[in-house]
Amino acid sequence: MRYVVWDWNGTLLDDLSCAIAATNQLLTEFALPPLAGVDAYHQVFRFPVSDYYADLGFDVTPGGNFEAASRRFLELYLNAARTCGLHAGAVQTMATLHEAGVTQVVISASEQGNLDAQLAPFALGEWLEAALGLGDIYAASKQALAQNWLLDTGAEPSQVLFVGDSGHDYQIAAALGARCALYTRGHQPRQYLETLPVPIIDDLREVVALVAAD
Repeated sequence: MRYVVWDWNGTLLDDLSCAIAATNQLLTEFALPPLAGVDAYHQVFRFPVSDYYADLGFDVTPGGNFEAASRRFLELYLNAARTCGLHAGAVQTMATLHEAGVTQVVISASEQGNLDAQLAPFALGEWLEAALGLGDIYAASKQALAQNWLLDTGAEPSQVLFVGDSGHDYQIAAALGARCALYTRGHQPRQYLETLPVPIIDDLREVVALVAAD
């Protein structure tokens, strides 16, 4: 295994509580019922994000309030996320992989400018070859980003491990012929992740063993 592709939100960045707080403030502002904690959030969060917003009660049809809600959520989330740190073991794991000669990148459904701003305080550039985000704020899919990265690097898919916290990460890895491991302390629940045919990890430090095993 020569490459690790990290997801950002919920995988490296411990932002679940911040996302829930911002979501509930958004729901309140739009006169929609708030979510009753992590379990309620886990039951509805999914990709594409437009489907998740529809489940929350927003109008995602043309001319509806989805775009306005997305912009407002981003304001609320970015403010809340200033207090978020990295998950336990993230820095140790990235440093260990770097020392082992593993190429690491972040590929995120976040908009590129927002991703860059969130990464900046953590000074991860020593270990990351690249950090790639989307061109808009609507988080539809990051599959094209991953596919283009794979083509640009010439990486053999079987030598690539995607590490994320959602079914979307698994879907991308499967579509590209790469490996995947899913982390249980992010935006989708263990019960769902365990239905997918990939290793499930509770600690990011487990990634080192997964890379070494292959």
